[in-house]
Amino acid sequence: MKAVLRILQVEDSETDAALILRLFQNAEYEVHSERVEDSDEMRAALVRQEWGVVIADYSLPRFDAPAALRILQECGQDIPFLVVSGTVGEDRAVEMMRAGAHDYILKDNLSRLIPAVQREIREAHSRREHRRADEQLRDGSELLSLAVSVTQLGIFVYYPASAKTVWSETGKRHLGLPPDAVISYQRFLQGIHPDDRERIDGLVSKSLDPSSSGEFTTEYRTIGLEDQVERWLSARGRGFFDSDGNPVRFIGVTTDITEGKRLKDQFLQAQKLESLGLLAGGVAHDFNNLLTVINGYSQITLDALMLDDPLRSGVEVILKAGTRATFLTRQLLAFSRRRPNRPQTIVLNDVVAETRKMLERLIGDDVDLIISPDPAAGTIHADPGHIEQVIMNLVVNAKDAMPNGGSLVIETAHLVVDKRFAESHLDVLPGPYAVLTVSDTGSGMSLEVKKHLFEPFFTTKEQGKGTGLGLSTVYGIVKQCGGSISVYSEIGHGAKFRILLPTFAVEPAEGPSAPPATLARGTETILLAEDEPGVRMFVRAALEQQGYRVLECSNGREAIELARQHPGPIHLLLADAIMPKMGGVDLAALFSVCRPGVPVLCMSGYIEMVWPSGEASETSFIQKPFTATAVLAQVRALLDAAARPIPA
Repeated sequence: MKAVLRILQVEDSETDAALILRLFQNAEYEVHSERVEDSDEMRAALVRQEWGVVIADYSLPRFDAPAALRILQECGQDIPFLVVSGTVGEDRAVEMMRAGAHDYILKDNLSRLIPAVQREIREAHSRREHRRADEQLRDGSELLSLAVSVTQLGIFVYYPASAKTVWSETGKRHLGLPPDAVISYQRFLQGIHPDDRERIDGLVSKSLDPSSSGEFTTEYRTIGLEDQVERWLSARGRGFFDSDGNPVRFIGVTTDITEGKRLKDQFLQAQKLESLGLLAGGVAHDFNNLLTVINGYSQITLDALMLDDPLRSGVEVILKAGTRATFLTRQLLAFSRRRPNRPQTIVLNDVVAETRKMLERLIGDDVDLIISPDPAAGTIHADPGHIEQVIMNLVVNAKDAMPNGGSLVIETAHLVVDKRFAESHLDVLPGPYAVLTVSDTGSGMSLEVKKHLFEPFFTTKEQGKGTGLGLSTVYGIVKQCGGSISVYSEIGHGAKFRILLPTFAVEPAEGPSAPPATLARGTETILLAEDEPGVRMFVRAALEQQGYRVLECSNGREAIELARQHPGPIHLLLADAIMPKMGGVDLAALFSVCRPGVPVLCMSGYIEMVWPSGEASETSFIQKPFTATAVLAQVRALLDAAARPIPA
């Protein structure tokens, strides 16, 4: 059964409001919503209906988020208030949080919205439960017992005069003790994490000081006195005094928030890796521009040299080094999930079986390779080369962790993820998955190493023995496939990597057609838009050597002006995807207006383009770094296709 969520939207854009609603509907919520655009509509909505959350744009024509927050606060309703807006100044965001907003989310990062709403609803629920507990405490011990049993709050009472303590069963459980355990105040302090112990003792003492407010709210960790389990608790404490101002008792209320903390850590780690992925993709994009020039001119020079030319060996070394560098950028792109992906329906067990001989040669005789496929593992929708790369990288890491030999096991399985499992794992959705597990009996990893495991360039290997891109590449490929990866490891007890890949039933894609053996020359006019001077010079030289006439410019705006002012025909636009002032997508849209029917070929260092028409093909995109032969072949294919008459 879907969870019901009532959303009050302060938003003037129907499109933006609908987008947010679809996010929650896709997350298995039954959504009831209302959109308001001014203060009167908001006040009426708050009176008419109970709401689970208020989501507000920062600025509307007749209203804004600060005013909406004040109206909500005036009504006295404890409802999570989140601002979802475009890019605004940091000062405004800080001001909103200080005013009482629960979170501030940018519209270009809506992946944070659902976890943030879930968190704030839980916290609002927790606040309401705390208030209810306080009211019941004032009404007497009978209502207090009822509150404890209903809310599962941990409650303890401390009498400073006699040092006596009284604990609820849930409170004892928070300290990892059975219901019949006897707990003194000192034993309570022993159950608090050493890093938090002094602080909590100080807060309790301060709450029993008549000169203080007598109340505090905080969070701290406990280490189970018997089960040794670490727990996070949200706590509220209050001191009570007699008519003379002497402390009579202290009452503490605790809630186990361990699961919420774990989910928050997962989310923060995912954000961190996403940021690193963006950085890696940008680096690879710039590096691919350089490699296009290096490899391109190296190949042109090599083709022009005689076989016995003494310079030939040096140029071959340059080209070989450039080719190796291309593989490094591909790993960066795989981590950032911006490497061109050509998925097809593949049987996971078949990919594992095809890599077996290569793996046996790789790991040597001192490592026992055990492959245990499950016939029910199923098919996945992925680039088979990517999956082979995942297996290879994990196996290489496992071998390095077993310098004296050991066992390496590769297993496949089938798993159906239910809603409960998905709620505790932020990176998976309910549904069927194929499971790939690679485990070893090696040296294992520490908790600190596991925290940084998937970061690019992080490695524990000796200098010169690893790039630090292997596991970051695995992470990027798995995420690109819509999957999940986790690792279980302890020092001295090996490591187990578990990958979940969603299963699909998609028809296998047809392979690309082979390029022609020789390239036909051309006389057509080509408009070249590229902001990198070296790449622009290389591409122009390659085109002109083949007979084409080239009009060149360094950005999209210059290209549009050329297209409008050039008196003769332009037969093809060759444009970089990302350029200053105007990139390839916007350029293609405007170019199609002033030069209708002219084909467009996009080149990019890291991302395949999908044009505004929604159609993309192998011949409308070329990945950097490319050779002169490759770009000339695609240019000729597009020109020939455009010249063919349209069937009646």
